[in-house]
Amino acid sequence: MSPYAAGVRIEDARSLDGAGFAAALELQQRIDSERDPGLPVTPAAELRGVFDDDATDYCRHQRIVAFDGARAAAIGHVELTLDLANAGLAGVEITPTDDDTAAAVLAELLRRARADGRTSVIAWGDHTPAAHAFWAGLGAELRYTEQESRLDLAAVDPELMAHWIAAGPVDLELVHWSRRCPEDRIDALVATANAMNDAPTDDLEIADTTVDAAMVRAEIEARAARGLEYHGVLAVTADGEAAGTTEVFVNRHRPAASWQWSTVVLPAHRGRGIGRWLKAAMWQRLRATEPEVTGLQTGNAASNAHMLAINTEMGFQPTHLTGCWQADLGILDTALVRGRSPSREAAAS
Repeated sequence: MSPYAAGVRIEDARSLDGAGFAAALELQQRIDSERDPGLPVTPAAELRGVFDDDATDYCRHQRIVAFDGARAAAIGHVELTLDLANAGLAGVEITPTDDDTAAAVLAELLRRARADGRTSVIAWGDHTPAAHAFWAGLGAELRYTEQESRLDLAAVDPELMAHWIAAGPVDLELVHWSRRCPEDRIDALVATANAMNDAPTDDLEIADTTVDAAMVRAEIEARAARGLEYHGVLAVTADGEAAGTTEVFVNRHRPAASWQWSTVVLPAHRGRGIGRWLKAAMWQRLRATEPEVTGLQTGNAASNAHMLAINTEMGFQPTHLTGCWQADLGILDTALVRGRSPSREAAAS
């Protein structure tokens, strides 16, 4: 057992009783308010969907909540990819990391990852001084940073969007749909999903994930079960082959907190303004069909200057940075056993 676990009670998030769930919701809403006061906080139905999720991102998920008495002190999440190319990898998230219970939460997440045969850990979360001190203090290295941004759809310049659309390639067609991808477009959508492997991952030790039609369909359905409804705009050639796509997941629990997801252009079609064309077409579609979607959140690798420039031009405003810290699971285990953590080292100094 971790030396940090004394006095901390850890429960599976799916099995919380009413009081436990209410305490976890209070913690999540406090985190939401501190991170981005311009967004509505997570409602109970959305958090319940997150806790029950075991299908999205081509992973199995386990979530836990640490309690200090009746107070929910931290929420932990371990993500176990189903991709054989990354069979030794686990993802972990702890919010917040500046609470004294974070090390106990990590010990439990590592126990679950180890039991599943995982040997390498990528930890992600808000890139704050406290988070960096926590992970670096345990021997993990910062390998990737991502710029999180938000767009006010009403503030976007409609003339600029019209210009981006008018400049779109005349040899390509835009196809729009929501919820389920038409059967005759699924192969094109799969091609764009696999093209996302070109997106920067900086110094992370992670293999490309290759998906097929069944996996893409299952992902869309799993997100729908959480209240995240898929909207897609696909650029295709005359013979139906993919040139690019942009995707939005409309958050039915909090439409103002919907997500601009993948935007990708296949290599043979890059440099033709297709990314701007796709984003402008999606903006037009959302304004016409989803009036409750007043804002979009998105994340881009801090090293992806091209996509960040497009988003800035469109009107996305930076909100915060997230980070990914990576280490061998054994390194983190050893650090916990030895009692290393920023809070303890600070207390001893």
